[in-house]
Amino acid sequence: MLDILQVLIHFVVGSLLIVTGVNTMGNTLEQANSKLLEKAMRAFSRNKWTSFFTGILLTGLIQSSTAVTILTIGFVDSGIMKLESAVGIIYGANIGTTFTAQFMSFQITQYSRYILIAGCILSFGPMRKFRTAGSVLAGIGLLFSGLELMDKSVNILKNNAFLVQWLQVHSDNVFLCLLAGLVITMLVQSSSATVGMTILLFNGGLLPFPSAVALTLGDNIGSCIIAQIAGMESSTAGKRAAWAHTIYNIAGVLLAWLFLSQFCRFVQFMTHWMGQDSSRLIANAHTMFNVLSAMLFLPISKYYVRFLQCVIPERKPIRRLKESRHL
Repeated sequence: MLDILQVLIHFVVGSLLIVTGVNTMGNTLEQANSKLLEKAMRAFSRNKWTSFFTGILLTGLIQSSTAVTILTIGFVDSGIMKLESAVGIIYGANIGTTFTAQFMSFQITQYSRYILIAGCILSFGPMRKFRTAGSVLAGIGLLFSGLELMDKSVNILKNNAFLVQWLQVHSDNVFLCLLAGLVITMLVQSSSATVGMTILLFNGGLLPFPSAVALTLGDNIGSCIIAQIAGMESSTAGKRAAWAHTIYNIAGVLLAWLFLSQFCRFVQFMTHWMGQDSSRLIANAHTMFNVLSAMLFLPISKYYVRFLQCVIPERKPIRRLKESRHL
């Protein structure tokens, strides 16, 4: 029971550190590039291809797919951006957000405290550029500190025969792993925390690869909750943009689920072909899933937009009573 309590505490605190680190890094980069973000989204969202690459670059630059998605919904809601351009940005943002997972797959957690200290020192610098760099480094330090704490809980799991047996029994159920990824991401509202946890569990030998991929797929659906919250009070156009993100992720996950074994073999082949070891498999699965989803949807974007317009029709204006015309 003491081991279970320690594991839970490490996972909860580690998740909080990862979420705080990602938010610190993302908010700092977003504030530093806010004008560039809005200008780029206005200027380079004229067709699906420019929108797609804009989504990748901007999300990679500010490390926050949430900010890009919410801003996209706001632009569509206000009529500044067309839905056709918005779906392109959403495809790209899903790829851009995988850069964080790739970053986390590198084994540098032992340097987290040094990165955090350097970030704190720079954040008190006299120049704004130093403070911005310091905040970003502090966010990275918190991110890897959270991973380091989670790694300790993985070591506790590996040394506890009961917990290892329990994981082996339940981790073979890929559907349960998908649901776990969905629920955890919805609760912590950070796909990075779920992916980081999955990387550690898989690299620690506690999760088979198909189950780890299923956790990552569930994470993609769970991350849609923020877009849905953002679209609640929006107009019909804004709601379409929010559902464009959600339906796109769900459809991609369903397709990957149907061909899960083939997808897993493809990721393993590509990872070894690139000369990388198995520690990069989960991050690569996360990236390749989003790249393949985008490649599948980009050619049919026009029909996808029509589908959204049919599923979410324009709301008819409420007719006023005849008496109200004389007011």
